[in-house]
Amino acid sequence: MQTTLRQSIERERDNILTFWDQEMTDHRFGGFYGKMAADGQPDPFALKGSVLMSRILQSFSAGALQTGRAEWLAAAGRAYNWFRDHCIDPEFGGVVWDTDYAGRCQNPRKEPHAMGLALYALATWQQVSPSTETLNIAKGIYSLLQLYTHDPVRGGYNGGCARNWEPENPDEKSAYIQLHILEGFTALYGVWPDDSLRHHLQDLTTLFLDKIIDPETGHLRLMFDNEWKPDGNKVSYGHDFQASWQLLRAAEALEDEALTTRCREAAIRLTDAALEGMDADGGVWYAADTETKQLVEEKRWWPQAEALVALVNAWQISGDEKYLIRAGETWSFIDQHILDQQLGEWRWGVDRNLDPIGEEKAGFRKGPCHNSRACMEIVSRLQ
Repeated sequence: MQTTLRQSIERERDNILTFWDQEMTDHRFGGFYGKMAADGQPDPFALKGSVLMSRILQSFSAGALQTGRAEWLAAAGRAYNWFRDHCIDPEFGGVVWDTDYAGRCQNPRKEPHAMGLALYALATWQQVSPSTETLNIAKGIYSLLQLYTHDPVRGGYNGGCARNWEPENPDEKSAYIQLHILEGFTALYGVWPDDSLRHHLQDLTTLFLDKIIDPETGHLRLMFDNEWKPDGNKVSYGHDFQASWQLLRAAEALEDEALTTRCREAAIRLTDAALEGMDADGGVWYAADTETKQLVEEKRWWPQAEALVALVNAWQISGDEKYLIRAGETWSFIDQHILDQQLGEWRWGVDRNLDPIGEEKAGFRKGPCHNSRACMEIVSRLQ
């Protein structure tokens, strides 16, 4: 089963990255298109979100690292050049929210989760193409995050800022922001093992264990006030799955034995909690309200991808074959209902009747990161 699963997912890794290279490259204005509709038609004049550009850079960099394929290294280089030239604010530093199709900034606001994703992308590119320039850009983003969004008293990182870093949402925190910053810090620590970064990565990992994971349900609590008091009853199964393996990766990068032990336990707890959202067909529902028990009855692409990694991770930790079996079931669901066999890439998702949801194939909210990363993680873990 392991060999069959790995080989199938390895082929899909190649399909995803080839699609983005061949269908999403913007040969006229540079970089990559900002949007593609569900029918496979790219919009050459769409806004280009910095989050999407980061995800493209991270995905191709990781693909080049894993395979050595020259075309993916070249694609990563194009993504890096666009990101460097158009997504960095030349006056106030940090990453702008979006540009127009030609790279002219349209919304310069600063979103902490976009900074985290930028660090993740830049650090991955630094692995495949080391340079002082790339590392200095990443260090600058990290420093600005610490200076303007970090809460040194209560821990964690606050919401968005204006272009000049004036806080816009100082009274709220979210698991979403912390998770993407955790990803970025973990990747950055791998290429820049700075003592300050180590301290903040340890603090952020511990924050998840102590405050963000619900001790009663095992789910991530998603929204908080500034004092880390939980706000709301929503659970996101995809974020539970994603955090389960990302937390362990952070602890292992730090080589902190005690923290790694805690994160291994948390990984199983989060995965088991997220399995509440897995349907009998192997697909993962998007979200639910724990108070009303009402489901968001959509099976979107990215929770399926995160479930694959989390389940294989749980199997590797525990040795319990049930997790590997569930991973196989989720892959079967993806293969049957999420892969777009006609147009390529993955659909946005399907509804409760398994009918495709007609949202964008690529855009602000949908890049190649979750699915290509899941494929690369599975290939690496099952070799």
